[in-house]
Amino acid sequence: MAPVLGNRRRRLIAVLTAVVAVALVFVVRLVFIQIVDAPGLNAQAEGNRSVPLTLQAVRGTITDRSGNVLAQSVQRYRVAADQTLAGDSIVQVDGKGQKWTLQQIIDRLAQITKKDPARIKTALEGNSQYSVVAQDLNADQYQELRALDIKWLAIEAVPHRTYPSGAVAGNLLGFISAEQQPQAGVEVLADSCLAGTDGKESYERGADGIRIPGTTVTEQQVTDGGTVELTIDRDLQWYVQQKITERQSELGAQWISATVLDAKTGDILVAAETPSIDPNDVGASKEQDRGSRIFQSTYEPGSPIKTITMAAAMEHSDVGPESQFQAPGSIAVPGTPHTIKDAWDHDTLNLTSTGILMKSSNTGIMQVGDKVDDATRYDYLKRFGIGEKSAVNFPAESSGTLAPVDKWDKISHYTTMFGQGIAATPIQVASAYQAVANNGVRISPRLIKSCTSADGTTTENPSAQPEQVIQPETARKLRGMLEPLFTQYVGKSAQIAGYSLAGKTGTSQIAGTNGGYLPNQYVNSLAAMAPAGDPRFVVGITIYNPATDKTSDNTMSLFHDVMAQTLITNNVPPATGELPDYAPTW
Repeated sequence: MAPVLGNRRRRLIAVLTAVVAVALVFVVRLVFIQIVDAPGLNAQAEGNRSVPLTLQAVRGTITDRSGNVLAQSVQRYRVAADQTLAGDSIVQVDGKGQKWTLQQIIDRLAQITKKDPARIKTALEGNSQYSVVAQDLNADQYQELRALDIKWLAIEAVPHRTYPSGAVAGNLLGFISAEQQPQAGVEVLADSCLAGTDGKESYERGADGIRIPGTTVTEQQVTDGGTVELTIDRDLQWYVQQKITERQSELGAQWISATVLDAKTGDILVAAETPSIDPNDVGASKEQDRGSRIFQSTYEPGSPIKTITMAAAMEHSDVGPESQFQAPGSIAVPGTPHTIKDAWDHDTLNLTSTGILMKSSNTGIMQVGDKVDDATRYDYLKRFGIGEKSAVNFPAESSGTLAPVDKWDKISHYTTMFGQGIAATPIQVASAYQAVANNGVRISPRLIKSCTSADGTTTENPSAQPEQVIQPETARKLRGMLEPLFTQYVGKSAQIAGYSLAGKTGTSQIAGTNGGYLPNQYVNSLAAMAPAGDPRFVVGITIYNPATDKTSDNTMSLFHDVMAQTLITNNVPPATGELPDYAPTW
């Protein structure tokens, strides 16, 4: 019997040894899991449960100078589903849970969101844990969806950009994309103020995919965007937009712009243009109409440049307001086969410097300009802002075209005297006349007044550095020389009772893309100020390629309406007779 017992004992020892060995393996593995690999496994488990969320910052508000809202972001809502959990569910109805089929849920979602049930059904099918069911929902829809308490639906707040005044200043404001990215205008220009900082948080979910209460952790606070205040007057902007739209319809013009500047500060009160854009419905406008032509479109300014030529001559020669010139109908350009003519046929006229501006004589200003060297005239053009972007630095703003003086030839020596061979934007021309209005002190235009951050801190955007571009007495004399346009010539129809006016019209040909000029296509313009003795405002009008009435006279009725409304709105008291009367002829 001894051998049998020995064998049993050996088998028992072997079994016990195996059991102990297996137990040791489990113990070692357990120790490894609980001690050695615990941090990694915990992180992995937490990662499987943790759901990151981005808290989208609300884009800031844009207002006019009086705080009227021009652009703002309002709260809209998006509902998304976890397709892996979508199905028959307990739904809260009047505070009581009811078992609904998936089709019942689809029908109710369609009813609340006003969406096609078939599209909702498609959004719930698949294996995605995040499928958008509906978006751009309002607060009432949000409350109805939230009351259902469907566990596999997530309702998220999403900012929605809206422009309460529609097309008012739309070309200035610009617009944003569906992804909340700025695309044009002030939305781009002031993005550093308007754009907030997104926040970050996370929560844990259970094995059923449902959020575990009390597990939300905020990792980064959300900071909403600030408020941008513009120099624009919303109500005046609206009024001017109505007027230029009417005028465009009457003239059949390709586009029209009207700018109002504060003569003392350079602030832009109005920057209106048509065709205009409603940022609420960008798709309804043509792509070429989605910017601001006031800053981005150039044309040969023509006769308004004569005032700058005259200023240079008055400060660098013996030319005065009543200097006498004989202006023939045409002048041959020395050393070339070219002849420069006035816009109308006439015999030789006896004009003073004032008369040259009033009549807008090319042959007269050629004689004035010849009293000053090209380098000096070039310097004056630059001083007045020609060939340079404004201080606004509007997105895609054009600097225009002003060739270096060493590139001028015998023709451009003369054409630059009366605004041909030069390209300028409407804002550049208006800004040049702001200097004349402000006793020779030019202040480059300002559009953004301030930025107020979400914490209430306001940062002012200072006006550009003032620059004395001509002497105060020169500016005063020029205003007196520009006044007869309204008292003795074509501007009589634009007179405003009780106010003196001073300004300059222009009619220029539209340059072709391959050189030369397009036949019978013109730009009519006017830059003028009031009251002429001590101007408060400058108005610039540009009418591009009108189908009818192709002379600068077509600017007068529009100027009258814009300037009159501006003076009334700003309570400017009547003022006349502050300037000397200069004779236009001799």
